[in-house]
Amino acid sequence: MNKKTQPENITIQATSLELSLKTTVRHASASRKKGESIWVKAQRGEYTGHGEGCPRSYVAGDDLASSLGWVNQIFGSSACPIHTYDELVRWTDQNRPLIDTYPSAWCAVETALLDLFARERSISVEELLHLPTDRRYSRYSAVLGNDKPWKFKGQTDLYLIKGITDFKVKLCGELAKDQEKLTILQALAREHQAEGVRVRLDANNLWREDLAGSVRFINALGGNFFAVEEPLRAGNAKALSHFSVETGLPVILDESLCTEADLDEFQSLPGQFIANIKISRVGGMLRAHHIINRVKAMGWDIIIGCHVGETSLLTRCGLIAAAMAGESLIAHEGAFGDYLLKHEPAFPMLTFQQEGRLDLQSPYHLKTVQGLKRVEPTTWSSGLGMSCRMPEAITDGEPRIKTLTMPDDYPIHYRVWGQEKGEDVILILHGGMSHSGWQAPLAKALRNRHDHLTVMAADRRGCGLNPIRGDLGTMPQVIDDVVRHVELLQRSFSRVHLAGWCQGAQYAAIAASALERKPDSMILLTPGFFWNERFRSVITIAENVMMDMISEFNLKPERDHACIPIPMEPADFTLEEKWLDFIENDPLKTTQITLKSANIMDEIQERSWYAILTNTCPTLAILAENDRIVDNKKVADFIGHQFIANGPNSLETIETAHAAQFEKPALLAERIVTFLNRV
Repeated sequence: MNKKTQPENITIQATSLELSLKTTVRHASASRKKGESIWVKAQRGEYTGHGEGCPRSYVAGDDLASSLGWVNQIFGSSACPIHTYDELVRWTDQNRPLIDTYPSAWCAVETALLDLFARERSISVEELLHLPTDRRYSRYSAVLGNDKPWKFKGQTDLYLIKGITDFKVKLCGELAKDQEKLTILQALAREHQAEGVRVRLDANNLWREDLAGSVRFINALGGNFFAVEEPLRAGNAKALSHFSVETGLPVILDESLCTEADLDEFQSLPGQFIANIKISRVGGMLRAHHIINRVKAMGWDIIIGCHVGETSLLTRCGLIAAAMAGESLIAHEGAFGDYLLKHEPAFPMLTFQQEGRLDLQSPYHLKTVQGLKRVEPTTWSSGLGMSCRMPEAITDGEPRIKTLTMPDDYPIHYRVWGQEKGEDVILILHGGMSHSGWQAPLAKALRNRHDHLTVMAADRRGCGLNPIRGDLGTMPQVIDDVVRHVELLQRSFSRVHLAGWCQGAQYAAIAASALERKPDSMILLTPGFFWNERFRSVITIAENVMMDMISEFNLKPERDHACIPIPMEPADFTLEEKWLDFIENDPLKTTQITLKSANIMDEIQERSWYAILTNTCPTLAILAENDRIVDNKKVADFIGHQFIANGPNSLETIETAHAAQFEKPALLAERIVTFLNRV
C-alpha cells in the first residue's frame, strides 16, 4: 500500500462493452460484427484499476448478460469483499465453482483489482505477481478466417507485408475451399519471399462427434501445417487423443481447457497436445498462472490466445501470460487494435507492428487522431499501465418524438424538448451525417437556462428516424420539409427561431429565403457554407473512387440505393472520448447516400451561398476555433459584412471542435439566450 492512507472499501463498477468491428469475423462456431466484453472499474480513493473479460457462450458457457448480472450481484450491490492482494488470492482459491461458472466475469473483476492493488503500491502487475518485468514483448500470429478468396488474399497480403510468418487458418469444413486457402497462403508467401512460414489450423469444434470424418478430412487436406485446434466437441479427451494419434498432429486445446481440472483428462492419454491459454476463458491471471505452470510441468507447448473484439487491456494481460509461459511459448495471439476495432476505451491501443512484434520494452509508437504518440517503457511500471475509462451513458433529456407528414405522405420525425405551443421555439436542423438526436446536449442546456423556451430538432428526409436512409428525395422536397415545419410552428408560437448546425445552416438559409413570413431570427452553428481544403479533398476523393469502382466493376446501382460513403470520422467532430464513443456507436447516423443525394448536397451548398447573402433575419453565427470540417476564414469573409458593429447580428468564435453542441453546450446556450433576449 502506498504511503497515502486509503479508504478501506473498494467499489466495483461493471458495464457491457460491445465495440464495433471494421469487418465481420467468421469461423465454424460463430460470426461476429461486434466485440462482446464485460468492462470493470475498481476504485479506492484516488486510485482506480480496470479489467476486462470476454464471455462466450460457445466457449465456456458464460454469456454477457448473466456475467454482468453476477458481477453486479456479488460486487456491485455492496462494498467489495476483497481488500488486499492476499485476500484476492484466497477468494480465487475458495470460490472455484463460482469462477468456473463465470470465468470471464471474474477475469474482469480480478484484473481490475490487480491493476488497482499494483497502482496503490506504485509497482507493475508483474511485480505484484512476482514475475519478471523484462518480458513485455511477443510476436503475433496472424489469424485468417472463413472469407471469400479475394478478401482472404487481401488479409494474407497485409500480414506478409508486415513480415508476419506465423499463421492460424480457420477451417470451414469444405475440402476444396480449405485447400484453396492453404494454396493461396503458400503462393503468396513465395511471392512475398517470406521465409519460415508456419501454419496451424483452427477447426472450432467443426466435426463435433465425427472422429473418423475429421481424420479423413485432415489427411485429405494436404499442405504444410503443424497442429489442429479443437477439431471435435470440446472436452472429448479420448476422441481428441485418437485424432492426434491417427493424424500424427498435435491437438491444440482451446475450449477443452477452461480449468486446471481439465488437464487431468488428458494427462495419461496418448497423442500430442498444445495448450491455448486465454486469460478470460480460464478465469483470470491467477488461474492462468496455475494452468501454465501445470502445462509446463507436463512438457506441453503453450499458445497465448485472445478473443475476437477484446481490447488492448486484455492484450496487455496477454503479455504477462506470455511471460509466465517463458520458453514454452510457441505462438501468441493478441488484439488487432485499429486493424479491427473502430474505437476502444483503453489507451494506448496495442497491436502488432513489423514482423508481428508487440514490444513494450522499447518506446511504443502508435497513430492517433491527434497524431503520432510515443509511449515510454516506464508507462508499464504502474499497474497495467493502461489509461482506461468507463463508457458514459449519454441521456437525451427524454424528448417527445413527433411526426410531421409531408404532402407525399413522407413522415418527418422530430424531437421536442418543452411545450408544443408558447412564446419562443428554436427549430434546429442537423448536419449531413447526423440526426436530430445530436442536438440533445444543446437542447437540454437551453432548457436549463430558459425553461419557457421550446427546442425542436428535425430529422432530415432520409436521415435519423426517417425512412429510406441515405435518400434525400428531391431538391424541392428537402427544402419544403423545412418550410412547412417552420410554418407549422408559426401557428403555435409567437416567435420562431430557425437554427442550423453544420450542413443544417445551408438548409436554414435556403428555407428562410423561401418563407413568406421570415423566422424571427436565425442561428448558424459552425455553419458549413464552405468546407476546408482537407475535408473538400476527402469528399472529392471518396466520390471519385466510388464512381471509378462502379465503372471498373460494371456495377449498376439502383437510383435509390445508398452506396456513396459519407467520408467522415468521429474525430472530425470532436476529440472528446465520450462523444467519440457516442458517434461510433450511433445506429442512426447516416454513413452512405444515394448518387442523387450527393448531387443534392452539392446543389444545396451552392444555393445556400446566394440565400445567406439575401438574409434579413437577425442572425447569430458561431464558429468553432478548432473546426476540422468548416473553413472559418471563408465563412467570415463571405458573410462578415452582415455583422456590423451595433447591428442586430452577431458573429462569434468559441474554442471548441466542430461539434460545439457536444463540447460546449452550456456556453452555446448562454450565447444563444443572450442573443434571443436582444432580438
